[in-house]
Amino acid sequence: MAFREIISNVGSIFKSGLSNAVSSGSDSSVVVVDIGSSTLKILHGELDGKKVIVKNFSSALSPAGMVGLSYYEDASKIADPLSLRLDVLIESFSAASNRFIVSLPDNFSVIKYISLENTPPSKLIDAEVRKQIEGELPYQYDSWNVVSQIIDRGEQGMNIIALATFKKNFEFVSRCLSERVAEPDYVSISSFLAHEMLYPYLESKQNENIAVINMGNATTCVSIFKGSNLRIIQNIFVGGHHFSSDVAGARQISLSEAEAFKRNELFFLPEYAPQQEKVKNFGMIKNTFMELVRGIFFMFENYFTKYFEEKINEIIIFGGGANFKNIDIVISGLLNTPVKKASTIVKAYSESTGKEIDDETVDLCLPMLGSLFGGASDES
Repeated sequence: MAFREIISNVGSIFKSGLSNAVSSGSDSSVVVVDIGSSTLKILHGELDGKKVIVKNFSSALSPAGMVGLSYYEDASKIADPLSLRLDVLIESFSAASNRFIVSLPDNFSVIKYISLENTPPSKLIDAEVRKQIEGELPYQYDSWNVVSQIIDRGEQGMNIIALATFKKNFEFVSRCLSERVAEPDYVSISSFLAHEMLYPYLESKQNENIAVINMGNATTCVSIFKGSNLRIIQNIFVGGHHFSSDVAGARQISLSEAEAFKRNELFFLPEYAPQQEKVKNFGMIKNTFMELVRGIFFMFENYFTKYFEEKINEIIIFGGGANFKNIDIVISGLLNTPVKKASTIVKAYSESTGKEIDDETVDLCLPMLGSLFGGASDES
């Protein structure tokens, strides 16, 4: 099954009957808000053919409570700080558009990969999904929006991706944004939106196994494709915040100071070499970094076993963690697999200057850019 079909169906899980109430404007333009655990971002963009044009962009720090917010916690407990930050975000932002999209962190939902040895009748699939995912949900099943998508079906079984989102949290975010911008008419998790931006590239690699890794602040989401077909997706609960915490603890500084230190100091060598172990800064984050790499490797091993594949041909990384200088080089060396940043594949352009948006912004904002492809149509 083509990945684009999955996006269309999965995206609709979150719509929950929301009306298309975005302000009038260009049919091709989109306003997207990214509720990140590190930064809140708003972007107004449009497609000119297949060229992505950014008309306006703004960002603000997320409330401190966002990074520690688990998928099962009531997000309304950060209502006041989130509302204040959103007010700051949109205070000087102007846009006219008839499409409003929201991107949520991957850890906002439970992502469950389900492999069934037998193929149940269609009418029993929902019941089977419930059986597989219900045990992982801390509250009663009816408290969650649960959707599923068959991604692979054979004579002897099928593979399904299911997502469960706490209804209270979805309703809270929708209400908060409706009061300040408009009612969202399309809401999804960041990885699914980002994949839309990469879809043409994945489609051109039909015979290759490609891992797409969203290096977020709270989690790292690993998706593995065979060409354009999504086969596995799973969160690893290691992200940029954990690196910052390591640095803050080692140097006895604040998290904000640790973030600045990460940006300005060398942690990873510009080429893969045994001397990496001797880099003093690397020692601060080594345990967390190796936990991340082991998590990725474990997913690769599962993929090889399930699909009888021999290798991952390429890794594509994006998200804030992808901007950790030289991290792509060290991951490539440890996993013996070519790694490239999404910004080497896709480009976006500023309307005001006509120039390319810088690579770091592209990697950070890939879900927002992808929303122009995945959310601009009414397929769902």
